[in-house]
Amino acid sequence: MPWVRVPKPHFVERVDKMSKKCVIGKCALCGRENIQLMQSHIIPKLVYSRIKTYQNSRFRNYFDFNQLYQDGEKKPMLCHECEQYFSKYEVEFTNKFLDKYLDLNNQSLPPQYDGIQNYIISVAWRIVYDDLFIYNSFTDTYMRTTYELLEKRLRKYLNQLRTDNVVVFTADAPDETNGNQLKSFGEMILACEKAINYSTPESLENIETHIFTLKELGYSDELIKLFDAFILGYSFNSGDQKKYVVFSMYKGLVIATIFWNNKAIFIPSNIKELFKSMQRKNALKSSLKEEIDYTLEQIKKAYPKNQEILNSNNTREKLEERYKDAKRIR
Repeated sequence: MPWVRVPKPHFVERVDKMSKKCVIGKCALCGRENIQLMQSHIIPKLVYSRIKTYQNSRFRNYFDFNQLYQDGEKKPMLCHECEQYFSKYEVEFTNKFLDKYLDLNNQSLPPQYDGIQNYIISVAWRIVYDDLFIYNSFTDTYMRTTYELLEKRLRKYLNQLRTDNVVVFTADAPDETNGNQLKSFGEMILACEKAINYSTPESLENIETHIFTLKELGYSDELIKLFDAFILGYSFNSGDQKKYVVFSMYKGLVIATIFWNNKAIFIPSNIKELFKSMQRKNALKSSLKEEIDYTLEQIKKAYPKNQEILNSNNTREKLEERYKDAKRIR
């Protein structure tokens, strides 16, 4: 009975369960309006299918134990064409990396194929978009502006890779409807900056993608086994505002997209801290371990309450009955 991805509890507000009815709105990726939105997975469905132990397994939100998901967390976010666009990255990642990793019994990483970065960024964008605009995270904090910039840059990068015929609409597009109207000097400068930003390809400068194993981050076999049935992911940043990270974790993999915020001013208290801040990969691994440790503490705190729920109203017996004759797939 695996657990569903949940963002960091103290950063999010509870949202109502999404309706299964047809939703018409604006696609979060291509920006087209008045279009049917699909129930889009934040973490791809192919990942959930490899977490399932039984054919009819369901997923629970560990921090809201009564919240169930049939095949993973979904939100009305993308149009059909954008769903199909992401699907190719998900299938490629599964075939060329994830299944090979699972065949190695989660002990080591297979070689990374060309293009794996596109899959990582597609998931990172969904997570940060979900955190910002559905869970409304980081509201009234100075970090939100940086997260919004990161979301915009990842979205721009993903859209510029497209080879389909979808017309992409973006708020960065120059406004051609009132070109003959007089503008103030400030408005003209803003329009020029907007046009430059729109026409300049996203280079992912100061943005990196990484894949680690929990073993590589220093976790014991016992804790790795505990995390095996968890799927989680969210956005977080370091206290000095140098590192803005979007990560997901499942099957012993920790997959991170990091934005190194060079505009932040950080004055180290000693040479050792300065040296540490320059070691980017080690700094990222350290930050990820701190976040995973934090999640582990939240899991421990929630455990007594979840056990109480399982023991009430014959819930445990009902679950045992549900899976008694179920087909085991792993």
